[in-house]
Amino acid sequence: MDEGVARDDEPGEVAYRVLSIRMIWFASAVIVVLGIAVAVWLLAAFGHGDAQERNQLEAVKTAGTVVVGTGGAAALLLAARRQRSAEIALKQKDLDQAAVARTHALQERMAEDTRLDAAERRLTELYSTAVDQLGSERLAVQLGGLYALERLGQSSPGQRQTIVNVLCAYLRMFTDSAADVVENPVGQQGRVRQAVGEVLAAHLRPDAPDHRFWPDIDIDLAGASLLGFDLSGCRVRSAGFGAAAFVGPARFAGTTFTGAAGFASAEFTAVADFTGTTFGARADFTAATFRGDAVFASARFADGPEFADATFLTRSDFGSAGFFESSVPSDELPPELARQLTTLPLHVPYAELPASDALPLGVRLDGTPAVWSPEADPHFVAFLGPESGKTTLVRGILRGIVERHTPAEAVILLVDYRRTSLGYVGTEHLLAYAVSTAQLGGMVEDVRQSLRRRLPGPDVTQEQLKNRSWWSGPELYVVVDDADLVTAGGIDPLEPLREFLPQAKDVGLHVVIARRTEGASGALEHGVLNTLAGLRVPGVVGNGDFREGPLLSGVWPSALMPGRVTAVSRRYGRELVQLAWPEPDPPLSA
Repeated sequence: MDEGVARDDEPGEVAYRVLSIRMIWFASAVIVVLGIAVAVWLLAAFGHGDAQERNQLEAVKTAGTVVVGTGGAAALLLAARRQRSAEIALKQKDLDQAAVARTHALQERMAEDTRLDAAERRLTELYSTAVDQLGSERLAVQLGGLYALERLGQSSPGQRQTIVNVLCAYLRMFTDSAADVVENPVGQQGRVRQAVGEVLAAHLRPDAPDHRFWPDIDIDLAGASLLGFDLSGCRVRSAGFGAAAFVGPARFAGTTFTGAAGFASAEFTAVADFTGTTFGARADFTAATFRGDAVFASARFADGPEFADATFLTRSDFGSAGFFESSVPSDELPPELARQLTTLPLHVPYAELPASDALPLGVRLDGTPAVWSPEADPHFVAFLGPESGKTTLVRGILRGIVERHTPAEAVILLVDYRRTSLGYVGTEHLLAYAVSTAQLGGMVEDVRQSLRRRLPGPDVTQEQLKNRSWWSGPELYVVVDDADLVTAGGIDPLEPLREFLPQAKDVGLHVVIARRTEGASGALEHGVLNTLAGLRVPGVVGNGDFREGPLLSGVWPSALMPGRVTAVSRRYGRELVQLAWPEPDPPLSA
C-alpha cells in the first residue's frame, strides 16, 4: 500500500487519501524558499524608484496578492479537506460503534436463545416427569405428579391449557360409572381422580387467592365417569361433558360458562345443582338423564337451552330461571321448550287412566298411559325398593286383570306373604291365596298338573296350535308380591312352573313377580327369575342401590322417588313411568 493512502476492502467502509507528515514539511520548505527568492528578485529588478518601475512594482504586488489569495484558497481547500477527513473519521467511528453494537446485540440474542432453549428443555423435562408420575401405580407418586403439573401451570401461563388438557385426558380414562358405584370410590384411583377435580376447580374460580385463577380455559370431559364433581363458582370458557356420568352429586352452582356447555347424553346419578349457573352460549342437555333432583333455580340461559329427550327421574326445579337474553321466566317459555322441561306428575290416580285392552301401569313422559299387554308378553317382573310403590303396582295389575276379564277368562293365584292385598281380589277371580310356603307348595303342584294337561300333544294340528284351541279354560295369572320372602332360604316354591315359562302362550300362563331391589342381583342368578330374565320379559326397575348392578335388560336401580320407575318393554324400550295409584279399598269384585 502507498504511503499516505488509507483503504479498507470491507463492504460499507469509505476509502480516502491522507497527507503524510513528510509531505507537509516538504511543501512548507518549498513555499519559504520560493518566497525568499521572489523577494530578492523584486528588490533587484525594481528597486531604482522611477515611475515605470513603480508601476511594474504595483503590477507585481497585484500579482502577489493574487498569488497570496490563491494560497489562501489552497489553504481553505486544505482546511476543507481536513474537515472532510475528520467527518470521515467520525463516520467511520460511528460505523465501528454500530458494528460493535450489532455484535453485542447478536451475542445477547444468542444468549437469550440459549436461555430460552434451556427453559424449554427444563419445562419439557418437568412436564414429562410429572406426566409419568401421574401414570404411576403408587398413590404418593401420582399425587406428586399432579401437584407438579399444577405448579408448572401456575408458573408458566402459556402451559395452562395444555396442563388442563392432560388432567382432563386422565379423567377421561375412567368411563365405567357402574364400576365407580359398585367399587369403593375412595380407593387409590378414586382419591387421585377427586384430587384432579379439586385442582381444576381451584384454578377456575375467579375469586381464588394468590393469583391462582386461570382464565379462558376449555374443559373436555366427554364420556368420563366423574366422582363427586364440583365446579361451583368457577368460570370456564367452554365445557364438554357429553355422555359423561356424574357419580354422586354434581355441583355447578354459580358457575359461568362463557362459551358452549355440552351435557348431551350425560347421566347424573344424584342431585345436579345448577343453581345460579350462567350459560353464556348454547347449553345442550339433549337426552341427559337426571336420576336425582335437577336444580336450575335462578340459572340464566343466554342462548336458549336444549333439553330434548332429557329425563327427569325425580324432581326438577327451574324456579326464577331466566331464558334467552331477555331473561324470559320459566312460566312464559315457548311450548316446545316448556315440553322438554316437563316432568312426570307426582300422583296418578288409577281411575283417571284411559280405558285400554292392555293392563295400565301408569303414565309416560308424554302423558300417554304405560301398559303391559299379557297377550304379547305373558310375564312381568318388577324390582322396587321399600316404600317405592311395589305393592301399589301389584294392586294395579290385579285390578286390571279383574276389570278386563271375567272369571271364566282369567283366574289369579295370589302369593302375598305379608297379606298387603288381602281381600283385594274377589273370590270369583281368586283361584288361591297363598300366605306361606307350605300353602304355596301344594298350590303350585296343582297348577303344574293342570298346565301339563294343556301342553300340546302329538295329535294337535297346526290350526289348533295357531288358534290355541286344543284346550279351553281361563288364563292363569300367578301374581307374587314380596318374592324375596317367598324365596328366602334359597328355596324357590315356584320352581315347578319354570318349565312352562317359555311355553306360556300355549298353556295360558302369566307369571308376575314383584320383589325388593335389595339382593335382586343374586336372586337373578337362579330359579324362576333367572329364566324370566333370559326370556327378556317386560317389567320395571325402581328405587334401589345402584350397586346391585343391571337387573332387567341392562337397567340399574337408582335413587327414584316413590312410584317412579324405569319401564322396559320390547315395544318402547326404556322409558320413565309414574305408576298409577289404585284405591286401597276392598275387593274389586264381589
